[in-house]
Amino acid sequence: MIRTRRVVLPAALFVAALAGCSSESEPTAASANGAAATPAITAAPVTTGPAPIADDATIRHLCNTIADLGNSLNFDSDANLAAGQRAELIVDPKFSLPGRGLVKAAGAASAAPGPDTNIEIAQAQLDFLDACGDKYGDGPW
Repeated sequence: MIRTRRVVLPAALFVAALAGCSSESEPTAASANGAAATPAITAAPVTTGPAPIADDATIRHLCNTIADLGNSLNFDSDANLAAGQRAELIVDPKFSLPGRGLVKAAGAASAAPGPDTNIEIAQAQLDFLDACGDKYGDGPW
């Protein structure tokens, strides 16, 4: 009696073969012993948050951006939220704390827009610009 050897394919490979498709991520070649090759396991990519900001050029640019928002009386919560989130990333707490205040004020304005939240945004902008003036002198920076 002659015995034959059965090769068991992984289910995903079997379905792909039936559908006439191939997957580049799963090798289909058999190994030297006749068994189907197993797909390589890859680790998920490591994601990190935005990098902290420490360079003067970026901080000065952010100072000018927030000054422009204030000078144009721009109390748009999205624009101020984005600027505040960038400011929070500055490693110097003299900038990051007023940045956090701008994020908080912009969030409040997004939830309930009105004159009171505009005043909170304006105050947060001024707090940040005070830090800019303390470090870099009179603007534009």
